[in-house]
Amino acid sequence: MIVRALTADNAELDKCDRVTVDSIRNHTARHFPVQNVAKATYREILERRAKANGVDFIEGVATAITPIAFFETIMVKSYETLVDSNTKVDVHTGMLAAGRLQSLIDSRDYSREMLVVKVQLGQICEAVKSTVPQEMWGEIIEKLEELEQHSEALDVGRDPFDDDDPYDPTEFIDEDDEF
Repeated sequence: MIVRALTADNAELDKCDRVTVDSIRNHTARHFPVQNVAKATYREILERRAKANGVDFIEGVATAITPIAFFETIMVKSYETLVDSNTKVDVHTGMLAAGRLQSLIDSRDYSREMLVVKVQLGQICEAVKSTVPQEMWGEIIEKLEELEQHSEALDVGRDPFDDDDPYDPTEFIDEDDEF
């Protein structure tokens, strides 16, 4: 990723001065000990989850730790049990964390996405107002009201069926005899 990011800069340098995958690997080996890789992984989880929740990670770790980041970190740490015998989180805990993480992902709160949609809708409205002549706005509103009436017709009969009693086919037999 670093080499790709530096493609334009590398193109302007002599071949011997370019940043290569090997030079990055050597730099990493000298300046980033193996034990820091796990910490970097945990930090990446915190940063990614904080960003997903709209939290500024730089403001402080305490606000960046979310339940999802916590469970994901436990899951990653338990995985290390498989490769590092010094890890103090067992596989059972990791499996619990994996299940809880999946539950959290599955039950995701869509309110943030709805907010994004509302912002986008506001932007669309502003674009229409700035592009379409004002004398056509009434026609647009009429069309929207017409579409809203059609969507209300689709909602008829969508009430939940709340009858807890099982269906009894003989229930209305007396009423049928009257005809």
